[in-house]
Amino acid sequence: MKIEAGKYYRTRRGLIVGPLTRVSWCDRTFAASDITWKENGSYVQGITHSLDLISEVYVSDTPPADAPAPETKTLRDEFAIAALTGMITADHEFTDRIAEETYEIADAMMEARKK
Repeated sequence: MKIEAGKYYRTRRGLIVGPLTRVSWCDRTFAASDITWKENGSYVQGITHSLDLISEVYVSDTPPADAPAPETKTLRDEFAIAALTGMITADHEFTDRIAEETYEIADAMMEARKK
């Protein structure tokens, strides 16, 4: 792979780095933050390293048209989270039933809110 300035890449570790800038010190030719790579994307020549660049990725502030809508947290979810926090701090063992109970409490809070 030949890397280019201005683009983003994924490392073997799964990090997204970029945009890369061209540098010219030692034998390194590209950098992002404090990390530098050779022109072929290797972090250390001759060995496999978790910071090696393995693929180009595309980064945009605009999600693709077919991207699912992000989940939004509802007031009911907030109530359930508050109930769960209280139940866990009261030394209850977390079970599926507690998960269900937190939403039952949240539903009761939503009903009380209507009054």
